[in-house]
Amino acid sequence: MSFDDSDIMNYLVRMVVPMRREFGRKLDVGQFMHDFVYAAEVLEQARLSADSRLREYGLYLEKRMHGARIAHSTPAAPSPAPTATAAPAVAAPAPAPAADKATEEELRARVLKKYTSGLR
Repeated sequence: MSFDDSDIMNYLVRMVVPMRREFGRKLDVGQFMHDFVYAAEVLEQARLSADSRLREYGLYLEKRMHGARIAHSTPAAPSPAPTATAAPAVAAPAPAPAADKATEEELRARVLKKYTSGLR
């Protein structure tokens, strides 16, 4: 199991109890990770669930298992090719730094204030 699979494992573990309650199915996480037929059956059942969380977990896992490893990222749109008549793009000036930046002592005082005032 790689680091990228930790989110998948997290969602699978969250699905174990709802799958058992609703469908009486014992979800085998190890088999899910290695058997694509079994994974497809589990995801199909999750899609048909009355529990909205279980449906969301199934949809998330389906995206992660069969699609990109990072499901919430979207592919970048291809940039149009520059034409010979197009004018070169001018870079926007960098924003000026904020004039009212707090000093280090002021920031420290703000942090410490929450520990010296209020309820404990």
